[in-house]
Parts: sequence; structure tokens; C-alpha cells
Amino acid sequence: LKARSVQRWRSRLGQLPPGCSDLDTAGRATKLGLEGMGSTDEKMMGKSLFCLPRRLFVMLLAAIALLHGVTGLVHTLLIKELPGEQGAAAWQSNDHCVGHSCHDVLTCKGTRQASFHTREVLELIGNTVFGYWGLLGALHGYTKDLQWFSQYLFGFPLFLFLLFLWDGAYCVVCGEYPLNVIDEALLWKLPNIPVKEADKVGLTEAMVVYPVGFTNRLVGRNVFLLYTVWEACWGFFLAYLANQVRLHAQFTSSGLLGLGATYDIGDWRESVALARSRKVLAGGYQGMVSSDPVIVLDAQQVE
Repeated sequence: LKARSVQRWRSRLGQLPPGCSDLDTAGRATKLGLEGMGSTDEKMMGKSLFCLPRRLFVMLLAAIALLHGVTGLVHTLLIKELPGEQGAAAWQSNDHCVGHSCHDVLTCKGTRQASFHTREVLELIGNTVFGYWGLLGALHGYTKDLQWFSQYLFGFPLFLFLLFLWDGAYCVVCGEYPLNVIDEALLWKLPNIPVKEADKVGLTEAMVVYPVGFTNRLVGRNVFLLYTVWEACWGFFLAYLANQVRLHAQFTSSGLLGLGATYDIGDWRESVALARSRKVLAGGYQGMVSSDPVIVLDAQQVE
């Protein structure tokens, strides 16, 4: 019996990846979800975008959101303006009205950049806070943090829809485009997409007011239609991302069928043994050692 137990224990340890020592079992146990005992095996999670493991996808998504928020806030604090603001010529114009020096509150002049500022501020702060929570949730299996991140992503399309109504009303009343429409529809970071770089420079550095007819002729397309299509596509994509995060949180806490965390039985049995071995080698849980003959044999070998 003793020889068979030792042989079985050595065969389990022999299944470790090459270069992995006995003391490295903590990482393997964590990978298989045994440290928290509340997360589903990664192979059960499914894939996002048809190729990426869902947990990795959520982790990358949260990291990108966090990076975007942090860099945007740092830029705002250092440069003293939000990313995408109008250029120096617009700031020096008499028709430029923004900040505490602007007394035209509920006018076309005073609200031209209001929707843009609202979106940028909430987006940067939201990406920083909820991206951080989402990254922690994906790394450590914190379901509540994943749920907060998912709810933020679900809520952002609704916020964009409200801004769309705001910008549409501004166009009808004022006969010009607000800065948010110009920024979302035309001022993309990609070169010469969707308009030429010369047009982008002219819109940001030279123009202060964006009359509907003149701006459409300048860029050769209906700007508000392009804005509508972009916001719709972006909103649906955000809803897809939010659903992927929601599924990851659900599978992490409740498994595929809502009956608890799901594991591959072969990996689970092996991982339990490896987790126990790590605790013995670390010198803890002496009561467990005395009650498990397999662990006792291995502990005697270690001594």
C-alpha cells in the first residue's frame, strides 16, 4: 500500500509542465480556480470574437479601458484641455465661449462644446474607475467587480443615445454642428479616414463654428448621417462587450448551468492534490497532513 501510494503521488507530480518544481503548484492551482474555489475552469468559459478565451478577452478589454482613462486624465491635467479640443485659432476667436468666462449659458454659442465636454469627462473617469475594477475582477475572479464593469459598458450606449438627441436638437435649433458631432464623425485618429487630413486640420485649427451646409460641402458628405451610423455601430459593439463581461461574471460565479463553478474532473482531482502538496511543502495545515496517508508519505519524503 505504501509503495502504491508513493507511486501514485509521484505520477501526479510528474504531470507538472517541464521546468515546474514542486513549490510551483500555487500558480497551477490558481490557474485552475482552486484558490478562490468560486471560478469556472477556463476551458468552460467559451470564446469572445470567435477566437480569444473569454477571460483573456475581458482582461484585455479592462486593461485597454483603464489605459485610455489614465492617459486621457494625465493629458488633461498636464495640457489643461481635454483630448480633441479645438486648436489655438478657435481659442483666440471672439466667438469661442467656454469655461467660467463664458456668460452665454443657454445659447448656441455657449453650448457648442457642452456635449463634447460631458462625453469626454464621463468617459475618461468611467474608463479609469470601472476599467480598474474590471481588470481586478478578471485577474482574481471577483464577480462583483466584473458586474460593475459590465453595467458600465451596458449603460454607456444609453448615455450616447442621450447625447445623440442633445446634438440633434442643437443642429435643428442652431443650424450648425456641435463639436461632439464633428469629433465623433470626422476627427478619427486614422489617417485620411473618414476625411482627408487637410480637412481635419482645417476643422480643428481654423474653424470655430460648423454651419451644417458649409461643413457638409467642405468634407463632401452628410456629417450628421455619418455621426448617426458611427454612434449606432459603437453602441451595438459596446453592448456586445458588456454581454461578454456579463457572461464571464456569470460563469465565474455560477458555472454554465447556474449550478455552481464547473471544472474538468481530471484537472480538478489533479489540482486538489497539487494544492495540498503546496500547503504541506509550505509548512501549513498540519491537521490535513496527519489525516491524509498520501500526504504523510510525501511529507516524510520531503523531510
